[in-house]
Amino acid sequence: MIKSFTATTHEVDDAIAAVDEILKAIAPEKNLLKNSLGIISCYSEFTETGVLKAICDALPFECIGATTCLCAANQESEQIMLAITVLTSDDCSFDTVLIPVEEEYEKSIDSKTKGLLSKSEDKPALLLAYFPLITTLSGDMLLSAIDKATGGIPVFGTIAVDHTMDYSQTKTIHNGEGYSKAVVLGAVSGPVNASFEVASLNENKIRKQKAIITESTGNILIGVNGKTALEYLEEIGLSKEVLSVGAGIVPLVVDHKDGTKPVARGVFAITPDGHAVCGGLMPVDATIALGSVEKEDVLQTTADVLMAVAEKESTILSYSCIARFFALGADNTAEAKTVSGIMEGSGYLFASSGGEICPLVDANGNLKNYFHNYTIVFCKLS
Repeated sequence: MIKSFTATTHEVDDAIAAVDEILKAIAPEKNLLKNSLGIISCYSEFTETGVLKAICDALPFECIGATTCLCAANQESEQIMLAITVLTSDDCSFDTVLIPVEEEYEKSIDSKTKGLLSKSEDKPALLLAYFPLITTLSGDMLLSAIDKATGGIPVFGTIAVDHTMDYSQTKTIHNGEGYSKAVVLGAVSGPVNASFEVASLNENKIRKQKAIITESTGNILIGVNGKTALEYLEEIGLSKEVLSVGAGIVPLVVDHKDGTKPVARGVFAITPDGHAVCGGLMPVDATIALGSVEKEDVLQTTADVLMAVAEKESTILSYSCIARFFALGADNTAEAKTVSGIMEGSGYLFASSGGEICPLVDANGNLKNYFHNYTIVFCKLS
């Protein structure tokens, strides 16, 4: 069984005050069981002022996580905040690893991940994953390498993001240090009771007309229905000019035809050859359809899924695509407040995400790891 305790601080410049606030809320000497792990979401400035490091140094367990532009916990929803959820258990164990991915990322992930798995006598039941935001290294590429190294252990987590226009301050977090080019993994072993849910686009606002991906390379969409990606996109009303202005805000819904739920993919750029650079893998023979993301849909889809899974004795980790944050406009904390309202009295951590990592159940009832865009993902632990 896993229990949790959550703490927050707004003290971005005062390390002493921040440490005192976190320690009082968590009360390690009173609340911790045999094994513990800290999950952190924070405004990027906490990694620069020394406050994050001071907090992690004061805690008697390892901490992992990522920067964000908005997080929520303990009925607070703020941008300039650090939130930590402590998972603690007598019968589950926790191990972590930092994986540099600047060069030869597949070899690095394979070696470091296998080393992480060897720390426990039992195969981990769950991996908590925090990916860097690197334009040349998509979340799907990193997730595929982890899948290969682990044999398909369920992976849940997020890509780091921040509040800047160019996301230049994004960091993954490992024991108080921030890293711009490293994956951080946390392995949870033992009798773990974990379940996963996702909420994405309003299904009623996904166009019924579907097309078939006829050529692609990784996350590069080359051909659709035998035409170039740009020709297809223009055919459904999306010009190159519109896509360049609204990069990332146009969702394509991809159905892998394997019994799992369709996943949303952003279109981030159009190459000179008319190919579309997307936010995740675009496999040949999968079908795609145009969707939309609007404020009322963001709030309704989140509420519908969370109300169905929330339980008083459980802990929920949730990461929501930054595109959903932007869709809320001036009311950009509304989704976080929706989560806080439903989870009142229960343990939870919410953060905005640069890309979401969450398994889906296939037609045979097996979990398959997927990378998502435009989605809020939930991991329930109990």
